[in-house]
Amino acid sequence: MVFGKRWVIFEYANPTDAPPYTCISYAWGDTKVRHFLNDGQPMSARTVPSLEAAVASTNSHENWARNVQFSYDGEATREEAEQTAALNASRALWIDALCVPTYEPARSSCLREMGWIFSAAFQVIVVLERQCSGVLRCIGRSEKVDDFALLALEGEKWVRRAWTYQEAVNSRALYFVAEGEENLIVSGQDFLRSITDAIEDYKLRNAFSDFNWILNHSGLSDIELLLADYRIADFADRSAYQVMSVIGQRFTERPDDYFYSMIGSITTTSSQTEESECPHPAEYFMRVCEQKRDFSFIYNTAQRSSEVGQGWRPLTEQFSAVLPRLLIFGKGEPGVRESTHLELEKMFVPVTGAISADALQAASFFMGLQSQGLPAEAIAIGVLEKMRVLGFTGCGEYLEFETGFFFPQLKPQISADLFVAVSCGVDWVRGGPGLLLRSSSTDFHDFVDVGAFVGRTPKSGQSIKIR
Repeated sequence: MVFGKRWVIFEYANPTDAPPYTCISYAWGDTKVRHFLNDGQPMSARTVPSLEAAVASTNSHENWARNVQFSYDGEATREEAEQTAALNASRALWIDALCVPTYEPARSSCLREMGWIFSAAFQVIVVLERQCSGVLRCIGRSEKVDDFALLALEGEKWVRRAWTYQEAVNSRALYFVAEGEENLIVSGQDFLRSITDAIEDYKLRNAFSDFNWILNHSGLSDIELLLADYRIADFADRSAYQVMSVIGQRFTERPDDYFYSMIGSITTTSSQTEESECPHPAEYFMRVCEQKRDFSFIYNTAQRSSEVGQGWRPLTEQFSAVLPRLLIFGKGEPGVRESTHLELEKMFVPVTGAISADALQAASFFMGLQSQGLPAEAIAIGVLEKMRVLGFTGCGEYLEFETGFFFPQLKPQISADLFVAVSCGVDWVRGGPGLLLRSSSTDFHDFVDVGAFVGRTPKSGQSIKIR
């Protein structure tokens, strides 16, 4: 029984076979309790409170009518129809602790299809913890989000959980509620607009540099990335690197959930995997990327395969983006995988030499500090400091090119046959991820390392074969 109503669990072969339903998104937290449907399986202490908060807020026509405007023109007939549809969808709920199977291979199959489950839902309800209710009250009253309410989000685990990223960005309609606020629903668009404005105002009033903002308010910084991604990309255009950059800084309850949450962020279709085949989640993630012809997952710090022709391919350990926590542009790294090599189609090979004035200006812009008149070495050091704040774990040395600086992950052993190739299909403002390669007498080049390039990059590049 939840709020005096009896709920029944139904199973469907596909999400599209179910009636219109609502997915509940929340953070598990550290505290576990006994699962009331399965004595041998613990569940989050927040599962039942989150379920109750979602039911209390959404199972009332008055709440939908009072809190949410569904059309800009306010046309009464349309408003009534949308309110009724949202209310009806709120009477069929999906929540992980009660709906994900606890046995294999059904559990892994379900986790691979979380993107499908959430994108097929009529709506997604985010349940914030009680201390964040002030944020929603400000937005619900059309008031500016004050500093106290904004900073409460810093400690909200929802903004740091890996799963919640894909749950939000895949939603067709997103709403926010909070524990303890039974009569309040805030639309995703209102939440995004209000929080973005509040963050920008707070940063401006307190004169935060990029360094200090991330150091002191990493949770709000993560919200900025999620909100930007929600607005500018859908799953079809979201690159593997973009997902690694965001999710790599978030936490998971289980190591494999890191990959499952990334899978759900780049695809919203059925896995089509035989139950007898249970690939490692990292392997499955790469297969999905390869089917989309996006090889930007190679720009991570994992160890590489020792198989002939596969030296570029990461092993199945956590994929940490070489430079995380940046807003990433581009649809991915197009390429073709062959048995003997990987051919990447959009790569830029910078020319070794003293960095140009234009490239120094670009690097200075990335650094985000006053740098007029500084020598190239000082700017490179400043760039590295910014990258460290973002989460770069490389050796700290750099290679200088006419168009920018390249920071490899490992300390390079310089030789004449080494060269750098930078992605043109994936980029951040003033740079992008790249590879350190060793040339050969053939068209095939050996993978050596990954790195981060800061400077000026072109819009198009050449094909490069890597083994």
